[in-house]
Amino acid sequence: MSMLHTFALFLALAPASGVLSPEAAEYNAKAMRFYDAGQLAPAVDEFYAAFQSMPDAGRDLAGREQLVGAMRSTLLDLHEQTGEAAPICRLQNILQEHADALTAAFPNDPDKLETRSARARHEEATQQLAAFGPDACQPPPPPVTATLPAPEPSAPTSEPPPTSPLAAAKPPADVIPPRQLKIAGGVTLGLSAVLLGVMTYGIITEASQRARVTAINNKPADCPLTVDEAVALQGNRRQAVSGRQLAIGTGIAAGLTAALGTTLLVLARRSARAKRWSAAPWWSPSGAGLTLHVKLGTAR
Repeated sequence: MSMLHTFALFLALAPASGVLSPEAAEYNAKAMRFYDAGQLAPAVDEFYAAFQSMPDAGRDLAGREQLVGAMRSTLLDLHEQTGEAAPICRLQNILQEHADALTAAFPNDPDKLETRSARARHEEATQQLAAFGPDACQPPPPPVTATLPAPEPSAPTSEPPPTSPLAAAKPPADVIPPRQLKIAGGVTLGLSAVLLGVMTYGIITEASQRARVTAINNKPADCPLTVDEAVALQGNRRQAVSGRQLAIGTGIAAGLTAALGTTLLVLARRSARAKRWSAAPWWSPSGAGLTLHVKLGTAR
């Protein structure tokens, strides 16, 4: 006799208001319904439609980053299931498109953190495709058709034709392999490191802007501020507040992703020892998480 206990591990990233446009949020919701049904290819199509609905890489940076991460995770899952190169080819194209858009949107910052991250992930996809050969992403050749003679009519029979056992579709496995859990944990810890880098950038931005504000405020009392200095003072204060908010938000997110990545790596190790664990990741515009299942046996 056995019992099935379900534990839910919830990770709330709480994206800032307006990360996804209303149109992109609708596509994202459709993508999540496909993902929850195990239909990964249609889910990627809807994520990509949401990505295309926000074409301004500068204005929509946060939302596009979120959607690129969702597409990357789903395409890696699809590659793990099928073993084919096509999902990695599509991931490579998406990352190239994202990196090019960031380069065009921020011409004065070619080494922007998000741009470097997109290029690094593109390089990872390229290395994965190397195992499939130089023509991994080339379209397959057209099928060769041959004209066959018409079959001779046979005597009618009442028996139905035999059904090949290979014709029956295999149900999708409910258990995520330990290797996939290990990969997901490593990717999540990598995301935590990226978020820590963004947090550091926010702290540095706040400090530098505060220093500029102090320098302007310390002018002698008999030297009133000029119009340009007053405008610069307001701009520096706004940028300091923005840097502080960025540092706080990404610092919280980095801690949560580090906890989730560590949990995934622990589960991968336990799954390798006993095939009683299963897990299913999920995310939405308001958060992300991992649903865990463990089957406990009881002796009679």
